[in-house]
Amino acid sequence: MPILVLLGLGVSLSWLQQPLWVLPSASRWDGLSAAVAYVAITAALSGLCGRLSLLWARRAGGEISRTLLRRHNAMGLAIQGWMILGLVGVMGCGYRELIVASALVRVPLMGELAAAGPFVAALILHWLLEYPFYRLSRRQVAQSLADSGQGRIGLWTRRQWLTYNIRHNLLFIAAPVALIVLGTDTFTLAFSRWLAPHLPASQHPAWITGGVLAIAAAVFIISPLLIVRIWQTCPLPPGPLREELEDVCRRLRLTHRGLRVWESGNAIANAGVIGLSGRVRYVLLSDSLLANMDRRCVLAIFAHEAGHILHHHIFYSVLFAGSTMVLCGWVGGTVADWLHLGDSAAEGLTVALLLAAWGIGFGKVSRLFERQSDVTGAYLAGLEIEGGDRDDGRVSQEGAAVFAWALQRVALLNGMSSHQWNWRHGSIAQRINYVLWLAGTGGQRRRIDRQVSGVKTLLWLAALTSAAILMNEI
Repeated sequence: MPILVLLGLGVSLSWLQQPLWVLPSASRWDGLSAAVAYVAITAALSGLCGRLSLLWARRAGGEISRTLLRRHNAMGLAIQGWMILGLVGVMGCGYRELIVASALVRVPLMGELAAAGPFVAALILHWLLEYPFYRLSRRQVAQSLADSGQGRIGLWTRRQWLTYNIRHNLLFIAAPVALIVLGTDTFTLAFSRWLAPHLPASQHPAWITGGVLAIAAAVFIISPLLIVRIWQTCPLPPGPLREELEDVCRRLRLTHRGLRVWESGNAIANAGVIGLSGRVRYVLLSDSLLANMDRRCVLAIFAHEAGHILHHHIFYSVLFAGSTMVLCGWVGGTVADWLHLGDSAAEGLTVALLLAAWGIGFGKVSRLFERQSDVTGAYLAGLEIEGGDRDDGRVSQEGAAVFAWALQRVALLNGMSSHQWNWRHGSIAQRINYVLWLAGTGGQRRRIDRQVSGVKTLLWLAALTSAAILMNEI
């Protein structure tokens, strides 16, 4: 869902700056009508999806089977596709002109908020209309766990469900983006008023580019300080578990700003790490994870998150993001010039290349990073069981078994099928099978480490090429 938010905001904000196409006969009021129709159609599609899914569940005696869940998810994916394509239509049918003609564009951030308004409204309605199916599916999971004595999970009210999605999906992306936009708008106004008159015109692009990059970098670095508040987290209470986790951090020389409990109303079993630098880095463990897993499983999941830090996965993800933006923009512009196409065609090619790079490339890179962290988690879980400090890189069968059980528990507590595939992580079953296979064949960490090292080398080459392109343009 954060990817959907990122795409929606990207379409809204980029179109406000440079439209790919505009319907020649469109007026500002046509844009307003298109925005209202877009929100209404999204609500109708979401309501239909929810009603059909509930109807199928009732016909199956109230049970949500894997087939029904796949069917529901497929309809949800189609609705998300409409939300992006429909937004393109809204912006091209005069909604952008409505905003540009208003006084909002002269106030930092206000024009961008208005541009994103239809998408945000449609997204909130989509979540509200998704709630009945969520409640039915979570109730089934909660009852199954309670009957088998395998744990207890919370069940959100409609308000809690909406609040969770706004905090964890919308604001997680929108808050940092809004800070970057606000900073960029303010910097541009200040530059044009006080600096530009005293500088040669040839230097203006370099100053503006440098200022925007500096603002974006600063926001990205400090964003964890904002996210831990948006996500409702609190410090992990003192006790034996915290002492063990801190001891693991010391052994690994892993720096962080704090270990925090991710408060989800006991409805989410998950963990995460945010922040590039130790001074603004947090490790998050959800309340449901802590309540429903034993000490060894929690340590295994924590070791997995430590793997992301130790291998600098966040940093290399940022390299991928920055490099693809520059390279795709350069390729799109070069191809458009070669074919004698206009700026709109260049923008369209750039967007298509970015979608391909992220849809295929980032997914593969992210899944490879996840596998490396899985191996790190299994390896460290084995060391904790053995009580030793060996450093031969071998993944023990005991450590792999503990980590596999922890992953299976995460799937169970979240009501997921272990075979449910995720774009960034793959499936739980695939991840479990890999660590068990690696341990069973006497494998070592360096097997996956070599694969990741090759990817990191390619990312450095892409970053250096991107830097050369930027320097040449400046």
